[in-house]
Amino acid sequence: MKSIRFIGLLLPFFLMVACSNDDGQSNVDREVSIPDFNLIGEDGSSIYQYQYSSAAKSGIRTNITQENGVSRQYITIRQTADWVSFFSFANNNFSFVQRNIANGSGLAYPDFYTVSDDRAITWGTNSETEIFLGFYTPRGTKNYNVRLLDPETAEFLDIFIEFGILQAYQPLYNNGRLVMPFRDNASNYKIAVVNTDAQALMQILDFGGAVPSVFIDDIGDMVVISSTDQNNYGYKTYDLQSLDILTEDSFTLNKYFEPGPLEASLSGDKLFYLNYFAQPYPIPVGPAVFDIPQGEDRVIDILSIVEDFEEEKGFKIALTAIRYMEIEQVFLVGYAENGDPEVWRGGVFVITTDGRLVDTIEVDFVPTFIAKP
Repeated sequence: MKSIRFIGLLLPFFLMVACSNDDGQSNVDREVSIPDFNLIGEDGSSIYQYQYSSAAKSGIRTNITQENGVSRQYITIRQTADWVSFFSFANNNFSFVQRNIANGSGLAYPDFYTVSDDRAITWGTNSETEIFLGFYTPRGTKNYNVRLLDPETAEFLDIFIEFGILQAYQPLYNNGRLVMPFRDNASNYKIAVVNTDAQALMQILDFGGAVPSVFIDDIGDMVVISSTDQNNYGYKTYDLQSLDILTEDSFTLNKYFEPGPLEASLSGDKLFYLNYFAQPYPIPVGPAVFDIPQGEDRVIDILSIVEDFEEEKGFKIALTAIRYMEIEQVFLVGYAENGDPEVWRGGVFVITTDGRLVDTIEVDFVPTFIAKP
C-alpha cells in the first residue's frame, strides 16, 4: 500500500511571511509571477529533487537516491540555507545525508551515531557543519540534554538542559542558535536556547503554565505566542542572538496552537499560520492569515480548489506540502494522486493569497517538501 507523507504532520513545515505590495496593489489586480522553486519528492523506489524554472516552464528531475545515497526510509528532513538534510535510522545506527540544492553537491555520514542504553534520542537537526541530537539520559529517566556533534571528526559536546522533563518538542535552528521547547517535571513550559557557536546554553525561558508556540520569522528573530486558555494570546519577539525582547503584544483568536514549533510567521500586524480544520473534514490543514489589530481571521479556501481539480481530473488527491513564496506572494501547495497504490504522481498548485489558482505544475512523483528559497 502506498504511504503518502504529509509534510504538515510528519516533516518540518515552513510557512513564510506574506508582505503587502509597496504600491498598495490588491491581490486581485496585481500581475502574478510564478516562482522558481526546488521540490523534494518520491516514488516507490527513489527520492528526487525537482528544480522548476518559471522562465522555461519546466523542471529538471534528479534522482538523489542514486546520486547522493538518500534512503527512501528517511525519518526527518531539515533545511539550512541551500543544504537539505535527511536523517535515517537502520541497524541501531543513525545516518545523515546532505544535498546542496543549488549546486547538487552532497555529503554523507553513514552510521554517525550508534544508539546505546545510556541515551534515548528524541530528535535530530543540524547546521551546515554540525549535527545536534536531543536525548534523555540515563536509561529510565528523562534528564534532557543536547549533543553537538562534528560529523567529520566525531568529536562531540553534551550540554545538560534540565532534570526529568515531561516532554521534549521538536527544535528550531537558525544562525548559530538552537531553540529547544520542552515541558519540565512541574508541567511548566520552557524554551532553552543554545549558542551552538560558543557551545553553551544561553538561557532557559520559563512560561509557567502558559502554552508557548515558537517560530523564527523571516529576518531571524524568534517569536513566541503563548496562552493560558484557548482564545487569549500574548506574543513576544526576541532578538535570537541576544534574547532581548523586541516587541510585545496580545490578541484574541478562537484557535488552539500546539506547544513547541509553530507553523507560522508574523509580518507587521499579520500572523500567517497553518490552520487545522476540525475533523471530520476532507482536508486536514490549510494556510490562514490573522489581522491582529482588526481581529479578522481568514482561512484560504483550499477545499474548493481541490474539489474543482478532482472533478476536472477524475481522481482524488491528498495535499502533501505547503510553502509561501514571499517575493511572488503566492502559495505553493503540493499534492499527490491518492488511491491507486501503484501510482506515484502529483504536482504543485500555485495559489495567490486571496485564494486564486493561477497555475498547476504536474510531476511524475509525489511531492513531499518544498524548499525555502
